[in-house]
Amino acid sequence: MYTVVDFEFNQAFDFGEGSPETDPACRFEIIQIGAVRLDEDFNETDRFSVFIKPEIYTRLHPYVARMTGISAAELEKADGFKKAYAAFRAFAGDSRIYCVWGNSDIRVLYRNLCYHGMIEGDIVAEYIDVQQIMARYLKYGRGRSIGLKNAADMLGIEEKLPFHNALCDAVYTAEIFKRIHGAGNGIRIFNSKHIPKRERKKEARENAGSK
Repeated sequence: MYTVVDFEFNQAFDFGEGSPETDPACRFEIIQIGAVRLDEDFNETDRFSVFIKPEIYTRLHPYVARMTGISAAELEKADGFKKAYAAFRAFAGDSRIYCVWGNSDIRVLYRNLCYHGMIEGDIVAEYIDVQQIMARYLKYGRGRSIGLKNAADMLGIEEKLPFHNALCDAVYTAEIFKRIHGAGNGIRIFNSKHIPKRERKKEARENAGSK
């Protein structure tokens, strides 16, 4: 069984009130998780989507809003990260190797888990990089990659859903994976030791009680 997962992120933005406050422990905050479950024959068996109420960057970055179509109202009534992630883990079940489009999602997920105190210590995890498989399928040289929409176009995948929505992007990634998985399993290793420690810890906020 495969769990294809995608995330949408929020981040700091200057709303005309001075420099935006970026927390180095979590520069990109997950605000949507989308996933598709595939069986061992690559048939889709289920879908999952959840919005997440932001706790770090509580105001939605204007570009993120335009790109994703997510509204502040949708996020305001959503659950927090811990509850949303627990629901995703229940959906994923026994699947421990996630399929993603590129390696940035795995790094951002790790930072979010650390920020919320859900991981202690270093971890080493396997994941399947579908973008890397696509580059291999196209016989691209080392260091070259391709965007999700361009990959869908090249494979003739019908584009009924919008891009830049976590569930929709997970659906497209799953469709691509179905077609090109024979080009290699693309399994990569994420090692949290490669992330500086200052970015893995939720920094103490001296005046938290007065804000």
